[in-house]
Amino acid sequence: MDSRQFLSALYNAAVTSVDPDRLVSEALGRRSDALYVRSIRREFVFAPSRVAMISVGKAAVPMAAAAHRVLGTRINEALVIAPTGTPTETLPPSFRFIGASHPYPGADSVAAGAAALTCAARLTADDLLLVLLSGGGSSLMAAPADGLTLEAKSKTVALMMAAGAPIADVNLVRGALSRVKAGRLAAAAGAADVVTLVLSDLGDDGWHLVASGPTLGTPPSPADAVALLDRYRLRPLVPPAVRELLDAPHERPPSAPDGHRWSVLLADIRTALDGARREAQRLGADARVIPELLKGEARAAARRLALAGACAGNLVRRPGSTPRRVVTLFGGETTVTVKGPGRGGRNRELALASAYPIVGATGATILVAGTDGIDHEPDAAGAFADHTTLERAEALGLDPAKALTDNDTSPFFEALGDAFKPGPTGTNVGDIAFVLAPMEETPDAPEPAD
Repeated sequence: MDSRQFLSALYNAAVTSVDPDRLVSEALGRRSDALYVRSIRREFVFAPSRVAMISVGKAAVPMAAAAHRVLGTRINEALVIAPTGTPTETLPPSFRFIGASHPYPGADSVAAGAAALTCAARLTADDLLLVLLSGGGSSLMAAPADGLTLEAKSKTVALMMAAGAPIADVNLVRGALSRVKAGRLAAAAGAADVVTLVLSDLGDDGWHLVASGPTLGTPPSPADAVALLDRYRLRPLVPPAVRELLDAPHERPPSAPDGHRWSVLLADIRTALDGARREAQRLGADARVIPELLKGEARAAARRLALAGACAGNLVRRPGSTPRRVVTLFGGETTVTVKGPGRGGRNRELALASAYPIVGATGATILVAGTDGIDHEPDAAGAFADHTTLERAEALGLDPAKALTDNDTSPFFEALGDAFKPGPTGTNVGDIAFVLAPMEETPDAPEPAD
């Protein structure tokens, strides 16, 4: 297989390793009327009167479908919140489905937030709330704080993202402006027990922040949110209602009564990277996983990818050895400080920026993509880049520098035919980047002596 087929095979293996259907099926079980939840260290057993389930995120449908197959009629009420247009054929008719907006919340997201809070509030001390979380839940389930409109909250979040703030900072501000995030959904469940299964897309930032932590986080103080807005110099730019809300005197919300809270991490980006590593080795390649996750500006991270590829190439230059493919595997999530009017996402921006330092490295190929199959816009998960990217762009009259300046990488890669389009995967643990080093050239045999 050629380089792109090889990297695509690694991507597919990474996605398969974080399949939500399998992960939820392995974590849940039922024995008669009792149900149990397995983690790496122990098993939790419950015998509640009623079980309500709320599944939220890009993987909400397959996670909910798997839970239904395992628990069956033990689930008395179910609410599934996923992006609008998500296929729902695998869900039973009794499950309520709400298609909501992503990546920006809409009125449907507010309806989803209200439905989730209502579902939790109906529970009693004898009941169990099972929550299935995956990435994307922050925009899919919204409930602006009292006195705050969705528009004001959304504008504040958009400013944070455009400023290049990491997702942990964005989610903290989201939590300060919400009635459902940062542990508030669990608080709405009152004395009921709450179990949360998490498919994390946040890497080392903390899986308790997935979907802004509706059951795992704790409400941030307004002062913490104000400090972040000041750090990014955004406080003068946010809507007045946001400033008034954060500056007003606040009391800490009361902790939830008697109910117990448990959480289990199903998988994260390192699970996906391990799946890709095993596939690379199965295909006869040398593979190494970089433990430090990608973060920060996409253009700055590009230098790490190129350097890793060059170093990996040096690892196989052993006299007399059979040349082998060498691939370096990265995971994480970069950011883009948006300054231009173009279309694209952080993965395509990282791919294009990576094309510059690998010019001349014949055979070097890079794939950068989101495990959800989406790169900000739904038309691609990311892109390929190689040592010919800039040369081919020039031949087509494309300006890669302008594409970066305008944050317009989507049309650029479409014109080149280098956009990576696996389609929505039904899972989400963050972004991956695979760097295939140039193959060692086999030296020509010496001429025979006279």
